[in-house]
Amino acid sequence: SVTFTMLWSSVNAEDRKNPVVLHSCKSDTLSFFWATAGKFLYRHAPDLLESAAQLEAATTIVGQRQISHLTVGYLREYAGIDIARAVSTFNQHFPKIQINLRQGNHEELYDLLNDEKVDLIFSDQRRALSDEYINRKLVTTNLMILFSSHHPLASKKSVGRADLTDQACILIAPESQQKEEANYYRQTLGIKSDFVFAQTLEGAYTMVAANRGYMITDQLGVVSSRNLNLPMIKSLPLHGAGGTLVHRDYYLFWQEERTTPATEEFAKTLEREIAKLED
Repeated sequence: SVTFTMLWSSVNAEDRKNPVVLHSCKSDTLSFFWATAGKFLYRHAPDLLESAAQLEAATTIVGQRQISHLTVGYLREYAGIDIARAVSTFNQHFPKIQINLRQGNHEELYDLLNDEKVDLIFSDQRRALSDEYINRKLVTTNLMILFSSHHPLASKKSVGRADLTDQACILIAPESQQKEEANYYRQTLGIKSDFVFAQTLEGAYTMVAANRGYMITDQLGVVSSRNLNLPMIKSLPLHGAGGTLVHRDYYLFWQEERTTPATEEFAKTLEREIAKLED
């Protein structure tokens, strides 16, 4: 049999005192087997590599002293708890960088990004993607309808747009953006309902619980409403023609020329947190 080992001449004198054999191979069958140290390394290598990547990112960001804060915009109506988790995780690794959050509807966030008042935004796709921006798709999620548990439609397995025509649709928008939001839901999503407005997500939940209408959210928002312990609210999938589910794409957008290690690292962090919610 033949055993493959490291070239001893390439190992320095200090390392020779405590050699570690990772694996051996016998030429009879060309089958490999792991020695104890090799098994340990194989089992823990993914965690070690992730830690090394985070350390490298942290070192790069710390070396760029001009990066002292990061401003992130996200949708006012977005209910996902992954934003808070991503901010917390990012802060643990990069405590010197202050995270500032800005809320807005889609158009408000787009204007903030164009005016360089935010570094990046987490928003849904409502227009063609532009080459002037980094457009990082994070998740595709199905749209869901939130009803009061006492609503007549709450007993159904799913609902279509026609089921909603005679029901009020609750949107979240300040007065200055209400027309814009209503136009999007009417023209793009095909919602024929009358619209009523809440100023905050909490206010919208209260209106749903009081059976004043329904609210359109998505699977990520449903996970969050369950975490908030709202048993009086029930969620149902929204289906389109032929029973196909209606979906929404979420992206992180930022100006390509303003890319920094901090924006890249926050994007990766948020993507990981969203993946946890999907699990």
